[in-house]
Amino acid sequence: MKLATFSQAGSTRIGVVRGDEIVDLSSAAPELPRDLIGFLAGGPGARQRAGEVASAGTARIPLADVKLESPILRPPKLLAVGLNYADHVAESGAQTPKLPTIFNKQSTCVTGPYDPVHMPRVSSALDYEGELAFVIGKRCRHVPRSRAPEVIAGYLICDDVSVRDWQLRIPTWTMGKSFDTHGPLGPWLTTSDEVGDPHALSIRTLVNGEVRQSSNTK
Repeated sequence: MKLATFSQAGSTRIGVVRGDEIVDLSSAAPELPRDLIGFLAGGPGARQRAGEVASAGTARIPLADVKLESPILRPPKLLAVGLNYADHVAESGAQTPKLPTIFNKQSTCVTGPYDPVHMPRVSSALDYEGELAFVIGKRCRHVPRSRAPEVIAGYLICDDVSVRDWQLRIPTWTMGKSFDTHGPLGPWLTTSDEVGDPHALSIRTLVNGEVRQSSNTK
């Protein structure tokens, strides 16, 4: 399933994307939560109900008539891994770290997939990083590597917008990674069963129609 959060006529709801339409789950199944965090917490039962509603063919709205928001409007935790793509490591002239470089992006920077990204007044060193993101769909700790896929609800696209001078002037990167509007997410959450191998996905970033990044998750 492709799960989305959308706004229409002043109301924000969740739905399932089918082709060029979205099935309005909040209208067709009002017993379901109206946000994806609550929906994912509902586990298999919520997903089964959403699948039934999506297959019924009711409460469909053209995608062109809604505004897609970030699938997860305010993630309680937003972690990123620095230098996680071989092409990016080579481009930056850095060495591949032996341990992952984990940093925070504040959830207040999250915005919708098609919302404008603002250039901050304090810097012109704005940069883009198209990346694969995933959502952990259940509370977990001490998960062995072999069972990690079990807790991943699905995948989406993130633009890890960065203000490079603010990022690199101090050892921690949070400030330069967390300006307002610098965390576009979306356009929807694709559940793991529809993604296939997440280690074999192509990733491209275009700026004004020009390809600036072309990589993969291998």
